[in-house]
Amino acid sequence: MNDFNNKKDFKSKLLRIGIAFILAELLNLACKVLFCNVAHIPLFIDTIGTVAVTFYAGLLPGILTAATFNILWVIIIAAISNNPVYPWDMIYAVCGIVIVVITWLFSRKKSNFNISRLITVLYLVLIALVSAFASSVVGGIIESANRIHFGSLAYSSVLEQFVRAFLGENIGIFASCIIARVPVTVLDRMICTFAGFFVYRLCCSKGQSYVQ
Repeated sequence: MNDFNNKKDFKSKLLRIGIAFILAELLNLACKVLFCNVAHIPLFIDTIGTVAVTFYAGLLPGILTAATFNILWVIIIAAISNNPVYPWDMIYAVCGIVIVVITWLFSRKKSNFNISRLITVLYLVLIALVSAFASSVVGGIIESANRIHFGSLAYSSVLEQFVRAFLGENIGIFASCIIARVPVTVLDRMICTFAGFFVYRLCCSKGQSYVQ
């Protein structure tokens, strides 16, 4: 009987995580289209669902959400613009994975978010700042390799004008690509981290997450 209950609980858990994954991808896509493509806001706004899933289900579902979304978005953009798919663009999924890992590291102990509202806000700010720095470095490395290999970006980026400005300061491609990402990424991480946590809290009551 215990084995049966365990298998039933596992299937139920797997189903809930699967549903959360699908909803997270839809939320990421909706936010990306609405804020970036329609409203033309110069931010990414594509990890709210990813952050929510990481809070809800943990590391592996978060990584899967981040990686899948980036690959899916590159394919969608190529299909809409009737251009070939650039596999190199999918490498930016590493930025999302880094964000997930850092978010998970700080969110494993859910009790820390129940101490007080101030502590919760401070934790979320810390997650946003650390993930912004890490993803800026990783994104800067990818961007630098992209420019060195291709000579320019394969597609327009919200950071293009910032990068061009810093390249004009003659501080080098690597430094320019990292520094240019910082202001945009910090603001983006603040928005997505807080929004993702809000979605997580909205969708499940206290104690119902599956983070291990």
